[in-house]
Amino acid sequence: VLQMAVIFGTMHIVKKAGLENPEYALPIRAAYGIATALMFALTFYIKSMIQKKNDTTALEYDNPSPGNQEAPRVETTVCRYDLGEVAKLQKSSMFTIAIVAFMHFKFGYIQPLILQTLLPALNMYKSPLFQVHILGKPAVDGLKRPWVPENPFAALTGGNATATADADADAVSDTGASTATDKATDKADSAAASTGKKSKKESRKDK
Repeated sequence: VLQMAVIFGTMHIVKKAGLENPEYALPIRAAYGIATALMFALTFYIKSMIQKKNDTTALEYDNPSPGNQEAPRVETTVCRYDLGEVAKLQKSSMFTIAIVAFMHFKFGYIQPLILQTLLPALNMYKSPLFQVHILGKPAVDGLKRPWVPENPFAALTGGNATATADADADAVSDTGASTATDKATDKADSAAASTGKKSKKESRKDK
């Protein structure tokens, strides 16, 4: 719910404050770059903490498989599992960066940059990696391994959880689509206004 509030709230503020104006592009790019660099630095710091702890406690769990196939049994250690989760997070973040960069430099969208300056910090704070290794919370109850990624739409759809980073990518895509629709609407309104002016001029000439 909080993530959706941030998304729609940000989109409203961007449109209301006129932040889509090209003159704001440079500072927004800088803010996005700094935020992204800080998030990656934090993931590497968490990785170093995991390696330093080197928790060799055995961890066994069933790895969910698609369809009705039997879930394979995974045997690993807490250290290797956590390092794998860090790698997944970094990979998903790079995928999101690629989407944001493409949408911004190809189509000039500003909203995805602003969203991805804010959302990763929120998602990182809620992540088990941050909760366990930075805040020092015990890995019990909701933080017990294996960690089930949170799905921000689960409460609405009743579906299974999916990765938060994937949700970020979906949010970026949805924002881009919304921005494209807004731009198309603005162009249509401008065209209609222009046509109306021409019609009035022609009507005056006929008179």
